[in-house]
Amino acid sequence: MKKTIVIFHAYYLPHLGGVEQYTKNIAQLLKKDYNVYIVASNEEGYPDYEELDGIHLIHLPIYNIFKARYPILKKNKKYKALLKKILDLDIDYVICNTRYFQTTLLGCEVAKQKNAELFLIDHSSSHIQVGNSILDFLGAKYEDHLTRKIKKYNPRFYGVAKRTNEWLKYFGINAEGVFYNAIDDGAYIEPNRDEKKIKVLFTGRIIAEKGIVNLLEAFNKVEKKYDNIELTVAGDGPILEELKSKYSSEKIHYLGKQPHDEIMKLCSESDIFVYPSMYPEGLPTSILEAGLMKCAVLATDRGGTKEVILNDDYGFIVEENAEDLADKLNLVISDKELREKMQNNIYDNVIHNFTWVHTVETIKEALKKH
Repeated sequence: MKKTIVIFHAYYLPHLGGVEQYTKNIAQLLKKDYNVYIVASNEEGYPDYEELDGIHLIHLPIYNIFKARYPILKKNKKYKALLKKILDLDIDYVICNTRYFQTTLLGCEVAKQKNAELFLIDHSSSHIQVGNSILDFLGAKYEDHLTRKIKKYNPRFYGVAKRTNEWLKYFGINAEGVFYNAIDDGAYIEPNRDEKKIKVLFTGRIIAEKGIVNLLEAFNKVEKKYDNIELTVAGDGPILEELKSKYSSEKIHYLGKQPHDEIMKLCSESDIFVYPSMYPEGLPTSILEAGLMKCAVLATDRGGTKEVILNDDYGFIVEENAEDLADKLNLVISDKELREKMQNNIYDNVIHNFTWVHTVETIKEALKKH
């Protein structure tokens, strides 16, 4: 008889984000050996309960305020009925993704009530920041407070990168291991690049913390030197329209939100992928996917990025400013031999060390011990 795992996270697909992809991919592989339930917020009027592709989904009601960034659980009649449905399950394991959402605290309480083994997978490398010093300060205090409450449940902590585990030490937490963020190697598409052009790609949420402004400033500096370069920006967010107006150029293409298959296709057609994040990342999925598609990657030193870009033969680590990014872009654009070396090396690293099969086998080994 299969044991049951319940995974808690603030969001689930189609909400766009790396943690949502992480949850989906581990669930897809775990369902072969376990009954898998995912509990997430109901941000867009999804069914309260549904079964999709062998995975059970439970969507909890939330308030409209802050729902896109920090869902607040609405503990009404529907919530209580769904919580009863969860507690009626024979639960063996609870897995919480990230520390700082209310769903994590709920998952901890469910594990306690059901006497289930509790795992917490952390996806960060510093306090969450939103670009406002007062809000950042208050957010850090709240995260510290919430983490203290979570620690009382004695979860088994794992990070999605070694860098994440180093960050957890700030909270007095010694992680038990790493459940790496990863990619599906079956999603590989043979590169289909236009030899006459050099295509630069950015994918992700269009928010200031993701470094998109630095990229657009850097591209403005570089594009004047080359007739054959173009930048594609795939993603949506609150500052998209402002950026489209301010950084308008025939060499810059704003595509808006794109489905995952299209993102992978864009990677396969691009020469260079830029991830200039200033966000407290865990191990960015976008970097792994770009590496799988043999893009030369330029990224800031956030989260576990240096575990993928081992040195300058694998890509460039860039400073969090437009000047350094422009300099590094110029180097990669102008040197085809360097660009191709980066593309091949990062592909080899990703395909050998960052696949979902490898990550889920590590998770299964940890589950079997308890």
